Order: sequence, then structure tokens, then C-alpha cells
Amino acid sequence: MLTTTWERGKLVPEIKKQLWRVDMLLQINNNREAVNSLRHNGYGDADFEVTKKPLWFQDDFAKSHLFPNKKGLVRTDNGQGIAVVSDRYKALQFPTMIDKSRDMIERCNLDATGVTEQIQVSPDSGMCLVNYTLPAKEYKTPDGDTGCVTVMALSSHDGKWKFELSIGFRQSACLNGQIFAKNPANIYQSRHNATLDIDRAINLLGKTANVIEDEIELWHDWHGQEVSNAEVLKTIEGTVGEVNDGKNKNFLYILNKFVHHYAPTMGKNKWALYNALTDWSTHAPTRSKNKITLTFNKDRAEKVQKTLQDNFIVAQAA
Repeated sequence: MLTTTWERGKLVPEIKKQLWRVDMLLQINNNREAVNSLRHNGYGDADFEVTKKPLWFQDDFAKSHLFPNKKGLVRTDNGQGIAVVSDRYKALQFPTMIDKSRDMIERCNLDATGVTEQIQVSPDSGMCLVNYTLPAKEYKTPDGDTGCVTVMALSSHDGKWKFELSIGFRQSACLNGQIFAKNPANIYQSRHNATLDIDRAINLLGKTANVIEDEIELWHDWHGQEVSNAEVLKTIEGTVGEVNDGKNKNFLYILNKFVHHYAPTMGKNKWALYNALTDWSTHAPTRSKNKITLTFNKDRAEKVQKTLQDNFIVAQAA
């Protein structure tokens, strides 16, 4: 049967939608085997759940009273106390967070072949950080290095971290954890209350490949944008939150990386400055003795993210 031009115009979008669905189903089937191998490994140190219990206290006359509007958060397997929380606190069980992260990787539009998973839990059971690396697809950076997609999920029962799910990029040569600037939707954050919606987080991160490609395009733009000495100093001062006095270790770390490592190999441009910043957030020494903090410094990552939004992106848009 012949169709008119108008009818064909209506059919084309629907055909594209159906083809996209077919591609997604094929990718899910390809990813299922890789992700099932992670599921087979269980949850490691995160294999426990928590529950809220009433809090009681004794007055000076040894009389017991119920503490109002507060609960104790304890492990259900061994009774370990973790934190005191409000009645409104919504616990995100670490195994649930890991299950949902695995589901997202299985359904995303990237090849999950060879995916690795690293689960870390703090000694007091209060924090959990899970890192995934997807090495099957490599992307080229402006300086000729290659890298692959990473996924990070983190949460806490002790109030130190909100729930967060994000995608990232790890370079092969320097192992910097690249922080995304152009696509803030690649990060989902929520406090542990009624607004926490982990399924919404999974949906936000579904189209991973598109986000990666947009970000790499931005990096190539930065490679062609030179920076002055004044811009470098101002950017670093804004990131560490202090004016350079020649003594600030964080300032000196970033400046040294830019001057002696990245600028000589990448050029005196925004791409080199960006790498100096992400080197600091990924590798710079920290005073914390917490093993999770040693592998992921959330405060530093957020400072670099703010610098990218306030300086790099705004300046480019102007």
C-alpha cells in the first residue's frame, strides 16, 4: 500500500523509536551476563540491613523515658549501633543501593563487558561507597589519552553523606577521576527522607553514552582555550577557598601539578588546568584516616564541580 508524504513523516519518528527500543533490548541482553557475575559475588562488607529502634534514657531518679522524635539506627544482624536519626529518616539499605546500581548498568546504553565493582564500607558501618568501571568502550581525550566510563554510588547511615549516584570518567594514563561540568543531571543527590527516590536516580543516568560524548566535546573545546597566569591563580584560589599566601598545601599542590606536569604536556590551557584540579580531588594527600575518604574525597570533588560551573562553563557561555 502506498503512503503519502505526510503519512511517511508521521511514521519516521515512530520507526526510530522502535529501532531504539530494539537496540536497548539487545544491549540489555549483552550486559546481563556481565552484571550477573557481579550479582553472583554478593554484597561484600555491605551485606547487612539496618532498622530504627526507640531510644530510652534514664533521669536522675533512674526512671526511664522515651526520647521524643529520635530513633537509634542499628544493624539487624549483630545489633551494632550506628547513629541517632530523626523519625523522618528514610534508610536506604546498602544492598538495595547496590542492586539498583547493577540494574542501571544492565539497562544502560553502554557495553558492560568486563565491568568491575569495588564495594567499600567504613569500619563503623556508617558509610558505603561503590565504584564501577566499564572498560569495554574507550574514549579519547584531547591530549591523546584514553579513558572509560565509571559509575559511583554512595550513601551513609550516619549522616555524613547524602545518597548520590553519578557517572564519571577515568583516564588511563593518570587515573584521574574526571568531574563532569556540562551535564549536572548525571548526578542525583537526595537526603534520607521522603524525597529520596532511587528509581528516579536510575532513570536520570540511563542515557550514559550521550552524557559522556557531550562532556568529551567540552574537553576538546577547553584544550583550545589558553589561560593566563592570573586566570590560573584565581581559579585555584576559588577552588581551595583561600587566597594564595605561599603556604596553603592544597593551593600549592594544584599549582605544582599545573606548572610542572599538565601544562608542559597538554599546553597552557583550560584542559590542563582542569586536569590539575581533578588530580587534586583524586590523588592529593588527606589527613583523614578513613579508608573510604582516602579513595574518594567528596568535599574536594564538590569544590571542583562548583569551580567548573562558576568559571569554566559560565566563561564559555559568555
